[in-house]
Amino acid sequence: MKDKLDKLKKDKHKLDKPKKAEHKLDKPKKAEHKLDKPKKAEHKLNKPKKEEYKLNEDKKNVYRLDKPKKDKHKQPGNQGSIQTASLFLFNQSNVSYTVNVVGIFYNGETIEQATSRFQRDVEIANNIWTINGRSCIRFNITKVIAPGLLGNPDGTPRFAESINPLELQANTGIINQIIEFHKQDITNPNHTIFVVYFKGNAFSNGSIGTGGIQGNSIEFANGNVHGRVIIADRSIKTATNDPTRQFNTLAHEIGHVLFTRLEAGQFTTNDPSPTAPYINAPNKPFDGSPASHNNNIRNTMWPVALEVTNPFMLPIIDEAQCIQARKSPLVIVQNLFMQ
Repeated sequence: MKDKLDKLKKDKHKLDKPKKAEHKLDKPKKAEHKLDKPKKAEHKLNKPKKEEYKLNEDKKNVYRLDKPKKDKHKQPGNQGSIQTASLFLFNQSNVSYTVNVVGIFYNGETIEQATSRFQRDVEIANNIWTINGRSCIRFNITKVIAPGLLGNPDGTPRFAESINPLELQANTGIINQIIEFHKQDITNPNHTIFVVYFKGNAFSNGSIGTGGIQGNSIEFANGNVHGRVIIADRSIKTATNDPTRQFNTLAHEIGHVLFTRLEAGQFTTNDPSPTAPYINAPNKPFDGSPASHNNNIRNTMWPVALEVTNPFMLPIIDEAQCIQARKSPLVIVQNLFMQ
């Protein structure tokens, strides 16, 4: 009996052996895991994303591609390339530079006509005061005033032709009185340029516009000054009174305002551009203040008004002019990230 039981145990042990075979059948699971390996291959396919990132690095080169645009400012007779602060263009993205402007119309226009005229002049100035399509300084209209024609003491209307150079100066004459009277209603006059329009083709000295700072050196140092621009009607018309002809007069005169600075305790409006000063050559118009004007006929500080009817041929400013203008105490500087 014992022999039979031992034999049965041996036979039962043999029957258990297929379990090893079943274990072998489990091995394909390892093969299935191997099939998962292509997932690693799929991960390799994802590597182009790294290439896409490398392509994104080219965005860093966008600024480099912009550099040739600086050469557009080079004109025959320019004095070499313009040297500027390396962070100049980058500051555009996080800092705004603005100046408030007020229009005062003593040329007989209605408030509707005056508003339309001022909006057009300011829009032209904003388009000119850019560098490579980016705003250098933006001019914001805060108020338009249209009191009618300026009157003489006898009640007759006063035109631009009767206003002499002394009255155009910063702190004397009728211009000073007009601005002092109207600035009382302006919230922030120390960051404002007052633009006064007069009826008539030109002033008694032949100019169609003038601009500067109103205030003394101490006030300027403390930031307590405002700008002033005076414009005659010929700034938008030719001798034939063609209202479709437009000029850069306001943009030009604003340049004189923003370039005003103290040097050795004295005011100067010298153009900071490397293409300044203007040179009185026989084939160029006379200019009594060459240091304040530009020798490049494309520059908005060229001493003669430039027509701006063609938007693709606008006058330009260069980076040296923009950098100097931004230093004016009239400019409001705001960090956009801090708002």
